[in-house]
This record gives sequence, C-alpha cells and structure tokens, in this order.
Amino acid sequence: MRQRVRPLAAAVGSALLVLAQPAAHAEPAAPAAPGFSYYGGGSVPGSQQKRILLVVPILNGRELNDNLALWREPDGADFVNLDAFLHASAIDSTKDADGNYQLTTPIGQTLLPAASLRTDGGVVYAGLQTLSSVLAARVAFDDAEFALRIDLPWQPGAADKSPAAGDADQSVDVRAPQASLSRWRSELSGTVVDGEAAAYMNHRIAGALGPGYWHADFSHGVSGDSHDVDVQALSWLLDRGKSRWLVGQERLALHPLLASFEMTGVQYAQTNRPDLVYEAAGGYYGQLVPYQARPTSVIRGSGPPGGTAELRYGGQVLQRQTIRLDGRYEFRDVPAAPGDAIPIEVAVYAFGETGTPLRVDQTYSQAGNLQLPEGVNVHYVGLGSNGFLLDDNRSGTGGAGFYQFRRGFTDRVTAEAIVQSIGGRRQTVAGTALNLGMAGSWAAYAGRDDSGAGARQVLGDGQYGPWFWRANWLDYDDDYQADGSLGTRNRRAEAGRTFGDQLRVSLIHSDISGDAYSDIRYTKPAVTWRPTPRFSLGARPEYDGRYSYDAQWAVRRGTRLSASRYADISQIALDQDLGSRSRLQFTAQRDTELGNRYTATFNRYEGGRAHLAWAAGVLGGEGRTGFLAEASAELRPGLSARLTALRDPLHASDGTVIGFSIVADFAVTGAGLARGGVNQGYEREGGVSGIVERPAGARADFDLSGIPVLVDGHVRTRTEEGGHYHVQNLDPGVHRVELDNEGLPIELAVHEAPRRVEVRAGSLTRVDFGLELRLGLAGQVRGADGKPAVDIDVLVVDATGAIRARARSNTNGYYRLDGLPPGTYALRAVDRLERTLVETSLTLGERFLFGRELVLPADPNRSSPP
Repeated sequence: MRQRVRPLAAAVGSALLVLAQPAAHAEPAAPAAPGFSYYGGGSVPGSQQKRILLVVPILNGRELNDNLALWREPDGADFVNLDAFLHASAIDSTKDADGNYQLTTPIGQTLLPAASLRTDGGVVYAGLQTLSSVLAARVAFDDAEFALRIDLPWQPGAADKSPAAGDADQSVDVRAPQASLSRWRSELSGTVVDGEAAAYMNHRIAGALGPGYWHADFSHGVSGDSHDVDVQALSWLLDRGKSRWLVGQERLALHPLLASFEMTGVQYAQTNRPDLVYEAAGGYYGQLVPYQARPTSVIRGSGPPGGTAELRYGGQVLQRQTIRLDGRYEFRDVPAAPGDAIPIEVAVYAFGETGTPLRVDQTYSQAGNLQLPEGVNVHYVGLGSNGFLLDDNRSGTGGAGFYQFRRGFTDRVTAEAIVQSIGGRRQTVAGTALNLGMAGSWAAYAGRDDSGAGARQVLGDGQYGPWFWRANWLDYDDDYQADGSLGTRNRRAEAGRTFGDQLRVSLIHSDISGDAYSDIRYTKPAVTWRPTPRFSLGARPEYDGRYSYDAQWAVRRGTRLSASRYADISQIALDQDLGSRSRLQFTAQRDTELGNRYTATFNRYEGGRAHLAWAAGVLGGEGRTGFLAEASAELRPGLSARLTALRDPLHASDGTVIGFSIVADFAVTGAGLARGGVNQGYEREGGVSGIVERPAGARADFDLSGIPVLVDGHVRTRTEEGGHYHVQNLDPGVHRVELDNEGLPIELAVHEAPRRVEVRAGSLTRVDFGLELRLGLAGQVRGADGKPAVDIDVLVVDATGAIRARARSNTNGYYRLDGLPPGTYALRAVDRLERTLVETSLTLGERFLFGRELVLPADPNRSSPP
C-alpha cells in the first residue's frame, strides 16, 4: 500500500515538510512523519544540490489528503512524483516498452514521453511544465502557500463512459432498485427591480419504476400571479437493448422539413445498432430516438486543448464544453429550428479565460452526421393524441402519429422516409445522405403536405487538402409551415482555403427571405489570421451581412489585449492576471443602441470546499456611474447559489437590479443526497451512489471527503464532505465498485470486499461502504550512541502474548506498523534470535502515533527491562 502523510497547514509547511537533501548519509534535521520516502540528494553540497519537498496538492481549488514529493533543481525546474500525481488527479496510465506513458483523461488521451521523465531511487518524476503542456492544465508550485496547484480543465473522476462490466446473468451483490427517485434537479432564478421580485422555478426528477425508468420536467412561477405549472415532459421508458418503448408526453422534432409537435401516447423504436442510434438520445427535445438532420444538429470543431467551447444562438449562450486534449470539441443535438436564418456560433476560449474569446466560429449543417453504416436500420413509430393531456396550456386537437425509417444501404448511401399526421394535417419527407468521397458529404430531402405545398433541403460539406466547403439550402413553399405562412428561403454557402495554422480565407454567400425577417443577400469574404501564437485577427460576416471582428494579443503571460465587434456591441478589453486566482479587467464598450460603457472589474476565486468566487466592478457611461457585485458559492455538495447586484448606467431607469439563482442538483438514495448530474434526455446510462460511513469509536473530525471510488478498476469520483458520493454515466450491466484504501485517512481501512453492482438505465443503485478503525505507529530505532539502528525487528504484542504486527527498521532506523485495532500493547525491539532488546507499553486510542523512539541498550546482548 502506498504510504500517505496527511497535509499540514501552509504556515508550518515550510518548517516541517521541506527536506533539503544533505550528503548521502546525513540525517534530516528533524524527524518527519514516517511514510515519506527519503531520497538521496547527490554529492554536491549547498545550494547547488537538488531538493525533495513534501508538498500539499491543491486540485482544482481543493486541498487533498495525500502529500506529493516534489523534486526541485537548482535551475528552478520542478518535477513531481508521477505515480502519486496521477493517483491524486484520478488519471489512468499505461506504460509502453519504450518508457512512454499513455495518459487517459475525461477529455481524451495524451502521451507523456519517456524523454521528459526523470528517475531517482526507483521513483519516476515528471516535469511540471511537461505535465501542464500535455494535459492542457496548470501545474505549478505555489511558494506562498507551499502547495502544488493542479488546475485541470475537467473535474477528476468525470471519466468517459466505460464499457459495461458484464451481463445481468452474472452474480450480483447489489441489485438495482425497482422503484426510486434517483435524480432531482431544481433551479430557482429571478430578479428584484424597484422592490418587485419576479422568480421562476424549473424541475427535473427521474428514477426507477419496474423494469424501466421515469422522468418528469415541469416549471412554474413563484411570484406575482403566475403560479401555473407547465409540464414539459412526463414519461416512462423501457429499454430492451435493440428496442425501446416510451409511454407519456414528450415534444418531438423528427426532421427540419416537418413541424415539431407535442404528443401524449406511446412511442416505439427498433434498431440493429442501439449503441450507435440511441447513444446520443440526450437531444434538445429529449425524444426517444435522437435525430441528426436538424440544421447544425452536430457541431464539431477545434480549439486550444483544455479550453472552453461556448455554443451561442443569436448571441445567447446555450452550452459550454471543455475542449479535449486532441484539440477537438463536439456539440450534439443542437436546438436549431427549421428554416432559422440566424446561424449557430461557437466561441472558443483558452483554458482559464472567460473574457473575450480567442475567436467566434459560425457553423453549418454537416451532412456527414446523417449517414448510417451499411446494414444499420432504424424504425421509429408513435401514436397518441396531439398535445399534452396533463397541461391545459399545451393541449391540442385531434390525434398524432408518425413513422420514420432510416437505413444505410452502403457505407456511402443512407435513405430515409418519414410520414406524420398532426391534428388531421399530414406531412411526408423522403431523401438520402451520400458520401461522395473527395466531393464531400451531401444530403437532399423533399417534403410535401396533404395540400400540395412542398419544402426542400440540401446539405453539403467537405474538405480536400487545404480546401473546404459547406452549403445549406432550405426552402419552404407558402402554407407549408402553417396555414397562411409565407414561403421561406434560407440559402448559405461557404468555400475557402487554409494556409497551415496561420491563415484561413473563405467566401460566404447568403440568400435569406421570409415573413419573419427582411430579405438578406450578400457575398462577402471572411478571414482568420494568426501570424504568431500570441496574436490573431479575424473578420467574418454575420447572418445579416454585418461584419464581426476580433483581435487578440497576448502581450505577456497573464496579460491580454483584445478588441471585438459582435452584433451591436464593439469592445476593447485588457485582462491582467493577478496570481493564479485573481484577475483585473478593463473594458470599453460601444453599444449602437444604448451608448458607451466603461468597466473596471476585479474577479477573485477563493476556492475551498465552497468554491467561492466573487467579483466587484465600477461602471460608467453617458455621464452616469454604476456598479457590479457578484458572488457564487456551493452551500453544500450539489447546492449552489449566485447573487448579483447591478446598476447599469445605460439602463438608469432600472435602478439597481438584484439577480439571484439557487440550483439544487442531487443524486438521491436512502443514504442521503450527493452532488448529482441530472441528464437532459434518454441516455442509456445509470449510476451508483451511497455513503462511506464513519466507524464506531472514530474521531468526529475525521475527514471522509476525497476518498477515491473505483468502478471496474478506475477512479470515477471521490467522496464529498460527510462521505457521500455519486458515480454517473455507467452503462447498464454489472460493475465492480470499491473504495481505494490509499485514499483513506491513515487510521481507517475498508473492511468490505468489492461489490458486484447491477446498474440500470435511468436510475441509481445504492452502495454503502463501512470502515474499520485501524491504527498504527511509526518512529525510529536508535542505538545507545544515538545513531540509527538498521535491520532491527520491531513487534507489537497484545495482552495474550500474540504478535499482532512486525516491521524492520530501514537504513535510517525508521519503522512503521499498521492495521491495529484500538487497545493496549507492548512495543518490543528484538534481535534475530527473537530476544528482547528493549520494550515499552503502548496504548492506541483514536490516532496514528508518530515519533515512537526505541533506544537500544549499550550491550545489545542484554535485554532492557520493560
């Protein structure tokens, strides 16, 4: 078992934990807690010698229980014990024959080359700069707090979905529940203006019921006269692998050329590739079978590893996502409405940046998303009533029904046909998606309703060498979208060329008309230029033909200048980092409708268990002044709050606007509430949740947070305050769930074997763990001359004379004994003939004991009295 030392306060860290390595055989100035490996420091004395520091790791703002060994070179280069670092960061690794390490993280895999590693005393060390680079993270030693700060662009344990560990036929220790409330998410948000409050709540709850699972979405007002409950979804789903059933009310959007609708009834789907067809079922509408033919329904792109991709629609942020280590991001089931002229955009930020994005990319439909592999087929059918029967605000007239068929005839040809009837109005769609090789991917669809009105869609995208192209042509006849509606035309195409990573140029053509907006028609160039890694320029026409501009200049580390124009706002900003947790930002904005605004804002992240963050700013504009104050914190795991106070000089009539939000997001079991993660759709996944219980007789101040929970041998999460935990995104099946002993406080141990746990889609299985109080001691054996005594056996003997533990002193005389229950013992040093050299009494109560010295008598052949 890997030895552990509990972290000490930063104030005493430098006094107790810095081990400046002396000559090879010298002793440390003061005994440190046993369990830390002492390393030789070479023969060069003084300041030219390397040092090994025992430092406290702070992972994403949270102090961990395990200390890390840090190797510091005289030239300032820092290296960390690789095995301990990966364990603390919950990163899996495999080592190849050449000594390289393949690291697996929630945002992809990366390679740590053998050439970047160092070895000392059989321990492998990795450079902090190398780790920062390959993990797209910030790993640095903080001298002020004597800590190793590890800021990862993901939450440790949020691993990708692992394959199911087995079938339901295998032996199971813990069965999934038959009925439960497994997940609960509620959000209260609102504002207070001139003393009047307006607040709104939405809820999502889900759990197991019989062989399937249920979920409900509803919302309501909590102020004024608006208290009506709006039920967005209420359904029960049965997943049988290749087939799925759903009973209840849901919103459906089967194709961009078909009207979306709400239905109460029964849905059924069948496919021979459920892993491919159902996997992305967390669509915007949450329907049983996700459909990828909505405009820009899947958006892929690239950006700085570990950074953030922010999905925007008409300037409004819809989703955020961490960019994977391979530099890619992907948004699935993007809610783009059929015929919408406003393009979806993705703002790309570097890791840790939240001000002005590095760039803003407009996106287009991608025909390749619509293709199925050869032989894959999908049948999707539904029948019921139009509207939601349980919600008067969503009631419809008549019946509703549909049938959809998709099939991959070859890897290059996919065909599709859909017919739906809503309230007596029938629409049909047929088409195909093609892979034309070097000519790219193309898809063409035609729709018709029972009155003879039609609609057409053509999608295309591709790349050949440095050349790329995209096209989206969407036309609706009069009366097709609804009776009395005017025809809509939305045609957009782009073709261009890239010149390495430095330059991208293209020509964009747009032709838009319809009753919802004025006619728009233009053909304009777009360009992105990045002559150096620190400087970039970009210009691109928006949907209405106006240009958006963006310029970024990283003046130096922690300092960035930016200028941008987007929609009606132009902005110049200066961002200055003040350490690793603070930032000062100055902005000057020009709003073509409201006027000029000048802002100075200080942002601070305090971290800790509450993840406290706050900001304060001064605003000025149009001869008036204002302010901004904001704070957010996690009140308990899964319960967070945010409060904002704003007096905007450009909205002087509003006075001071107070905004607030409280979000409760929990995994629910009989063991209590843990931080959750409610799904937005019908993913075929479940989870486990429970508590690690404090053993009888243990101190009340034992910290049960941060204990690694392993699923199928991989760390998937860590316990929260109080010992609660939640592992989500597990495939249905049987999984092996256990605790990592090495993550426990030194006095505690797991006394239960790993469990084989059944996981079912849509619900949580409760798995609790009990601990035992197992104590120990450590110290040093010295001779009568005060020098370390090497290879001396040290025994712990109980009242019956039985030996309960044995250890041998190392080259520095240190020993350590573990795994003892509370009680009174004899601590004895013996020679090789088991003759007692020295003995003393020992009482173990609540704590691990350090500094227990045994001094041998001058004559090693003569025993010392107890």
